[in-house]
Amino acid sequence: MKDSNKISNDFLGPRPWEKANLRKCYYRDFVRTREEIEKLPGGRIFSELRTLQLSLKIFLSAVDDLLFSINKFKSQSVRPEFWHMINRPFVDKLEVSVQRGILSSTMCAMALVDHCCEFHKEYKIDGYEDEIKKYFSNNELHGFIHSLRRYITHIRFSKANWLIRYSREGKSVFFLLDKDSLSRFRSWSSAAKKYISKHDKGINVEELFEEYCKNVKRFHNWLFVAVFNKYGQELSEYLNYMRQINSFSSESSWNILVRQIVKQNKLNPYLYLNQYLNDDQIEDVFSRPYRSKEQVDRIIALVDSYQICTETLRREAYEIFNVKT
Repeated sequence: MKDSNKISNDFLGPRPWEKANLRKCYYRDFVRTREEIEKLPGGRIFSELRTLQLSLKIFLSAVDDLLFSINKFKSQSVRPEFWHMINRPFVDKLEVSVQRGILSSTMCAMALVDHCCEFHKEYKIDGYEDEIKKYFSNNELHGFIHSLRRYITHIRFSKANWLIRYSREGKSVFFLLDKDSLSRFRSWSSAAKKYISKHDKGINVEELFEEYCKNVKRFHNWLFVAVFNKYGQELSEYLNYMRQINSFSSESSWNILVRQIVKQNKLNPYLYLNQYLNDDQIEDVFSRPYRSKEQVDRIIALVDSYQICTETLRREAYEIFNVKT
């Protein structure tokens, strides 16, 4: 079998690709240049990893929405008029948002599990099975979430009832999955049954998903590092080439911005800093002498993430910022 690094590309030539040649190919056909780099082994791995991370973000976003709905119910329920009969439609709407959040979070959790399995089939990771057992396979919490998805999507929707408790600190509202209602379902996994049996007063929805999120985050943090441990060489090669062609694109954009937009139209660049810098960075910039080389150099350092600023472009930046000599 040929070494993949020795194989010549019809468009880009033999690897490793020199930056000068990559630049030439990019300006000849930037679309094809990007497509050829995407075909690298690291490109395929990175694409699948990004897809998996998207699935993770969707799950975490679903849980965030659920917790937001619960907290909104809590904050609104503090007002005495919240419980008046006339406000029942509003209360019902808040309750439905919690129910929807439970359904969405549960389904997204299991979709993420499926996506992880598919990723591991394609790209084997050392220690994967041990981590899966640690956080999921032998975990009662995961067993319950897994069975809950089937219970909700195929059997019935379990209504999350709210419970009010009073203490010296005041009134607290909890959303609970009722144990008796859940127990009517006969197809819970053994792990799920153990989890349900430990919650005689019901399963607190907020605590359920907060704890599960912790496990998911720990596992995916491990997985991300493990992927780079095993496929680091392929990923680094791909990301390095992508960074180079992104720098070519950035160079073109900054040349157009400085020379054709700001300079020709005599725009004041200070008015547009908030489009490129956050508040802390802007404070950093204005902590330096106004319209000084030091200040402009700092602006360039903050916005030039690909380090493409040439001395010629820097001098033109001094000019459009009207740097004091």
